[in-house]
Amino acid sequence: MLIGGAAGNLTDRILHGAVTDFFEVLFGSYRYPAFNVADSAITIGAILILLEILFPPRVQPALSAKS
Repeated sequence: MLIGGAAGNLTDRILHGAVTDFFEVLFGSYRYPAFNVADSAITIGAILILLEILFPPRVQPALSAKS
């Protein structure tokens, strides 16, 4: 997701000269900066990487085969 979002923003920049933001979120009087799908993918990808680093998967001990 991180690489895909970066590639999307880069493609917009190359083809259009700018990245087009089209989502705007309003919370009462607070106005969150506009963003696009590529920005969302970058953010979600970065969060997933951080979660993987902070909470690595548990490794199950291998069962020994007794004959």
